[in-house]
Amino acid sequence: MMNHIHTRLLEEYEKNPSYWSGSVFEKVVDYSTDHKGKWGEELLFNHLKEYTEIPVQWDADSNTANDDGVYDLFWTLNNGNKKRVEVKTSGRTVSNGRPVGWQHENVYYEDNKWDNVVFLDYDSNDDMYVTVVDYDEIVKDNTIDLSLFGKRGHKRKNEEGKAKVDFSMKSIQNGIDKGVTFKYNFRNADNEGLTNFLEEKLGK
Repeated sequence: MMNHIHTRLLEEYEKNPSYWSGSVFEKVVDYSTDHKGKWGEELLFNHLKEYTEIPVQWDADSNTANDDGVYDLFWTLNNGNKKRVEVKTSGRTVSNGRPVGWQHENVYYEDNKWDNVVFLDYDSNDDMYVTVVDYDEIVKDNTIDLSLFGKRGHKRKNEEGKAKVDFSMKSIQNGIDKGVTFKYNFRNADNEGLTNFLEEKLGK
């Protein structure tokens, strides 16, 4: 009977660990794309709210129709200006059982739609690479420019103003070397280091 075969196969396949087995992110990788994005936004929002002096605000799903840009988190600076932060979250892509890199869809690069973008890239070893860049650091002449990470940007075909941003481990290391990426491990957490990094990059 096929149903019995199905049950047997499930038991056999569960004996073989996946790339994410035992990771703190094991359940996260099964979330839908939208749910992963919301998880990343809320993760960053709560850390900023609870451990920094940044007066961060987050409107959850209601931020999809902002009339002043495309962003997830925001707050008012001392000079009265609004700080707009876009958050992009990705688990490491696995191809044929081997880790490849991280992929971020729909990064807007036209018309100054955000002030900072934060990339949250997590891996099965419980590392998360937190990358924070200013708009001017990756948008040049109104187009995506990822030379900061030693790579080229990829504009989306037939989707004007949007780019796909892919990171390899080499790109991540370039970010660390340039001081725009912080390596954070969830089992050996440097919370003070992460907090200082975020305040330095976003609190200005």
